[in-house]
Amino acid sequence: MSPSFRKAIPVALAAILAAQASLAEPLPKPSLAQRLQDLLSPSAEDELLEPERAFGVTAQVVSPTLLVAELAPAPGYYLYRDRIRFALKDASGVTIKSVTLPKGMIKKDPTFGTTEIYKTPVRAEIALQRGQGARSITLLANYQGCHEKTGVCYPPQEKSLPLALP
Repeated sequence: MSPSFRKAIPVALAAILAAQASLAEPLPKPSLAQRLQDLLSPSAEDELLEPERAFGVTAQVVSPTLLVAELAPAPGYYLYRDRIRFALKDASGVTIKSVTLPKGMIKKDPTFGTTEIYKTPVRAEIALQRGQGARSITLLANYQGCHEKTGVCYPPQEKSLPLALP
C-alpha cells in the first residue's frame, strides 16, 4: 500500500462519517424546563407511599396479660426505634406494665444523630396489668419513620387498634 493511499483512508472515512451525520436528523435537545422537571420528578422507586402503606401495624392478644404488635416498614423504609410508643384507650382497669422491643440497626441520621432503626418487621411485646372486668381495649401505636433513598421522614403517626381481651 502506498503512503499516499494510507493517508487518504482517514480522510475518506471522515468524509463518509460527515455525510452520514448530515443525513441523520438531529435529536431535539430538551428545554431547560424539561430538564428541571426530569431532575425534580421522582422516579417510580422514589415516589413516597401513603403512611399506612409505608408502615404497617398490627396487634394481637397472646394471653390475658400480653399483647404483641408488629410494625412493618415497606421495602426502602425504616422506623426509628426510639419513636415507637404504645398507649391504651378505653381500657378501664388495664395499664401497660412494660414494652419490649428488640435491638435495632445503628444509623447515623443527619437529623437525630446516632440512632437505632428497623428496616424489617419488628415485634413489640406489650405486658399488661389487668384488673377485673375489662373485655376490650384500644391499643394506640405511635411511630415515626423515613424513606431511605430520598431521606424524607414522615411526621409521627398514630394508629388505633381495637382488641378484645380474653
